[in-house]
Amino acid sequence: MGSNATRKITKYKNMFFSIKLCALFFCAIPMYQSLFTDSTSQALFNVNLIAMLISMALIIFMLLIWVLLDSQRNKYKIVMLIEVAMFFLICTGAILISGSYESYYKFLYIFFIVSYTIEFGMKTGLIISACSSFSLIIMDLFYLNESNVNKYFESDLALIAMFLVIAWVVGYYAKNENLHIENLEKYANIDGLTGLYNHRYFHEYLKEICNNYSTNGIKNLTLLIIDIDYFKSYNDVFGHQKGDMLLVLISDLFKNHFSNNDMLFRYGGDEFCVVLNDQSIENGFEVAESLRREVLNIEYNEKKMLRERISISIGISQLFAENDDYLSLIERADKALYKAKYLGKNRVEIYSSIFERFKDLEPEQASDTRSVKQLITAINTRDSYTYYHIERVVHFCELFANYLKLDKANTKKLIYSAYVHDLGKIYIPKEVLIKESPLTQEEVEMLRSHPGYSADIAREFKGLEDIADIVLQHHERYDGNGYPNGLKGEEICYFARILTIIDSFDAMTSKRPYNYKRSKSYEEALEELRYYKGTQFDPKLADEFICALELVFNNTKCGDHKSINTKIDITADE
Repeated sequence: MGSNATRKITKYKNMFFSIKLCALFFCAIPMYQSLFTDSTSQALFNVNLIAMLISMALIIFMLLIWVLLDSQRNKYKIVMLIEVAMFFLICTGAILISGSYESYYKFLYIFFIVSYTIEFGMKTGLIISACSSFSLIIMDLFYLNESNVNKYFESDLALIAMFLVIAWVVGYYAKNENLHIENLEKYANIDGLTGLYNHRYFHEYLKEICNNYSTNGIKNLTLLIIDIDYFKSYNDVFGHQKGDMLLVLISDLFKNHFSNNDMLFRYGGDEFCVVLNDQSIENGFEVAESLRREVLNIEYNEKKMLRERISISIGISQLFAENDDYLSLIERADKALYKAKYLGKNRVEIYSSIFERFKDLEPEQASDTRSVKQLITAINTRDSYTYYHIERVVHFCELFANYLKLDKANTKKLIYSAYVHDLGKIYIPKEVLIKESPLTQEEVEMLRSHPGYSADIAREFKGLEDIADIVLQHHERYDGNGYPNGLKGEEICYFARILTIIDSFDAMTSKRPYNYKRSKSYEEALEELRYYKGTQFDPKLADEFICALELVFNNTKCGDHKSINTKIDITADE
């Protein structure tokens, strides 16, 4: 339920409470009148005052009971029935005290009828008006004077007709108003093209469900952010009308794929979000992977005319705890989506932070590890590119270590090197790191000092000393033209040669602040690795890394590619 609906319900509750409060005070009037009858003597003043105070205390007591019942009425239907019965008995009691069929307070039933008709609808209102009418008829028939003539019967019949008319008219008006509000909310919350909930309602819904995470009974909350791959190209080639038709086709597939308990949203453009209620992130991954395969096999008329098949990339995250917030949940899923797009599209990625991987590999010296984490966080505040570059390099190192089947100790050494290799940039001026124009020669030399700084950081922490040389040498070249020491061939340590390849590959495929050239595609970056193997890169390790990427991204065997025999200028991450 959205915040606007919540505010509306709160206003209604306040209005209903005011009506019931007025009715209670009106019910107290005949009670006071019966107590003060023939009490003109000063001697009875104190007794009447006490009676009045007791009456007011009873009214306050009844109000407290109503407040307590109101908090439970949505959970238990019996609570609502008890409340209605209590109000009916109070009104009937006030009428009986004030003269039964002769009472002038029969109008008290109108408060009763109007309040509950608006709150619960026409059907409830008609039932309550029928009960009120029946109680008046009982009084008219059984509480007669000695002459057995009831001169109030005709007016009571008119009052009964009024009860029914009020219940019908007010109920009909309330029904129309609710339908009108539902239509307005539909137009406000539903995307006109796909029929899914829209961006505005996504934020409203997710914020509310995250804020009430501990009380809504949901054990797991998983978020999927979905992006259609190559949709812009599809739009450019076939036009926006065809693009809209494709969006409708894919959104219909989404509707059929997910359960009624899941919430689907069009986040904007070609992006969609799905909130999986009560599903773990592992189940979410299985659902997302199944959806990815379905979209890949979807049929559309233009399928044969496209070089790239329409597919989807999906990022997944879950709500961690009660103190987690919905914006952080969206940010994590968005980062996972970015990773899926970056790693070749048509894939599903679960969010994992750089620190979560660090925790898996954490050495015995926990305090030193925390210090390294603090440095990585500090890098993020000064240069977000370097922070995300480290995260991607760690990922590629994990991937390559698995491909090479390195043992646990060597995998740990390689990944720790990836974490630390650019931490020396903490000593480089921020203005140089985020500069958008090409660097001057002086700035280039300044930036080239970071491997030495990174190695010094590694030596300072117990347990990281053995990666200092790897970090120091990650900008050396296989032909000896690298820096800082001009090492060549196998003079460069094995893991530094691996880190050089991965560091350069990520630098080529991502946009750096101080590099005016466009980032390269995966295919272009792989061709550069092939061209520069033996000069900048270890040729055997370069081939192995290319095979690893082709196996993961394209599911092709090593060598299933065409070489481009033209020189491409390369500038690795300085």
